[in-house]
Amino acid sequence: MTKFDFMAFGYSEGCADMFVAHAQKHGKEEAVEICKREYDYKFIGFDAYRGKVTPLREPTLDDVQEAHCAFRLGIHEWPHGCYTLVGGGETGAFPVYVIDFDRLKPPAADRAEKN
Repeated sequence: MTKFDFMAFGYSEGCADMFVAHAQKHGKEEAVEICKREYDYKFIGFDAYRGKVTPLREPTLDDVQEAHCAFRLGIHEWPHGCYTLVGGGETGAFPVYVIDFDRLKPPAADRAEKN
């Protein structure tokens, strides 16, 4: 079994665009709870530390997607390797649960009313 447990994946360095958890170490319910605990500052409510309303609703089981992940060398800006989403049949692939934070944004009309 891999050393991978859970982490944020980003489309660019320093961003947390999705939460990814190892599916053989965590169930879907546990993945949702870990995501909510680790990224509580992202979910709707007032973030006193940052002094603003957060933009995302909390994830539910319906937001969990199944995918595969593997460690790869020489990917993008990480020449020493990184974990990345891959196809299920690829070498070193293991199952993961993914919560995409973009899917947690309220509809555009709701966002306009809150601004």
